[in-house]
Amino acid sequence: MRKNIIFLSFLSLIVVCGVFYPLVEFLSKDKARDMEIMAVEKAKSALKVIVPSLNKALENSDDINLLINIESVAKIENITTCFILDKNSKVTIHNNVSEWNTERTSGIYNKAIKQKAEFLQQTSDKDFLLFSEPLTDNHTLFCVFSVQKAKETAKHWKVKYYAVASSVALLIATILYFLSKLLIMLPFKKIKKSLENKSSENIKEGKYDEITDIFVTEREKIVKKIEILEEDRESLSKIIEYSQETSVKDSLTFIILNSLNRVVYAYDNTDNILKKDFEKSGHILEISENQNLIKVITKANENPGKEVNESFDNYTITAVSISTDDKIAGTIVKIK
Repeated sequence: MRKNIIFLSFLSLIVVCGVFYPLVEFLSKDKARDMEIMAVEKAKSALKVIVPSLNKALENSDDINLLINIESVAKIENITTCFILDKNSKVTIHNNVSEWNTERTSGIYNKAIKQKAEFLQQTSDKDFLLFSEPLTDNHTLFCVFSVQKAKETAKHWKVKYYAVASSVALLIATILYFLSKLLIMLPFKKIKKSLENKSSENIKEGKYDEITDIFVTEREKIVKKIEILEEDRESLSKIIEYSQETSVKDSLTFIILNSLNRVVYAYDNTDNILKKDFEKSGHILEISENQNLIKVITKANENPGKEVNESFDNYTITAVSISTDDKIAGTIVKIK
């Protein structure tokens, strides 16, 4: 039963992990998108402050202020590159001086210029986005936004999500394990113990059923039956009481047997009824030297409470089985 509960708990852990895995993946991707949006919006907010100054510098052909503003844009967090293209896709100014007066004829730039509005595009590198905003005099501001930092932060959140999910899954499996012990194993043990106690009573009454056999083997039933009968002090007292009422002085052989036909007390002055070296607790079949003795005891067991008298050779044998509650408690045997 315990192995089954452990297996059930392990299976529940696998199932919970299977449920949590797609949930964690979804939350991680959602968190990554949020982090990227936050990074872009932060950069765009900073740009809105500088764009008016760029427009003014273009209108006044103020190259110094234009350069100062471009450098300010380049310093904004998450912006790696910034430049301005004119209507002919020629670089008017760039945060990298070596890029001045170069041309950008790629379709991604032409598309942004034609939009004539704020426009955000994915570059060939997934870690960077191209943002464009139209300026005065047919100029367009381009900024390359980096989302690497946002993705790194999102990865840390993913690890946290997995750690929390693993802890919760383990907690659920542990709770299920203890609940299973409380609701299944403990009641099972109580039922088993109750049935075992019931089986002991049934053994004493000579009754057996299929439910008892589930928990008590045949060997255990036999051992318990012997223990119960041997500890039956009331039966033994009745045997002793009966034996005291009989005269044993004129008996050549005197034997007291318990309910299992094992010797409780015995002596043999004939030296040919019982084995000379018989064990005091041995079975009558093991210590008897005479088959007639066995036959008489068998008849006595078949007729509890009645004396059975037989003669063989020059001996007279008397045997009586004492019964209590319709069960044989023991047998008294006298031989004269």
